[in-house]
Amino acid sequence: MDVKSYCDTLDGQLTGWKSKIYDVMRIVERLPPNQKESVFPSIRSLHAIVEEINTELEQLRTACPADWSPNRQTIDDKLSALRNTLKMLSEKVDGPLVPDSLAWVTE
Repeated sequence: MDVKSYCDTLDGQLTGWKSKIYDVMRIVERLPPNQKESVFPSIRSLHAIVEEINTELEQLRTACPADWSPNRQTIDDKLSALRNTLKMLSEKVDGPLVPDSLAWVTE
C-alpha cells in the first residue's frame, strides 16, 4: 500500500471513530441527570480523544508523512484509552452505549 492510500484509509478510520464517539456522547446527553453527572469524567475524556483525533486528521490531510510509525503509537494509545473510557461508561450506565460492542474501536 502506498503512503497516500494508507493515509486515506487511516483518515477514513479516524473519521469513523470520531463519528461513533459523537454517537456515544449523544446517547449520554439523553441519560437522566444523575447518570450524566456520574459519567462526566468519561465524557471529558472522550472530548479530549476527539481533539487528538482532529489533530491527527489535520496532519493527515495537510502533510501525509512517509513514515507514520511515530504517530502510530500515539493512535494505538488513544484507542486503548478510548476502549477503557467506553467500557467504564457502559458499566456506569448498566449496559453498552454502542450497539455493536466495542468492535469498531479495533478495526
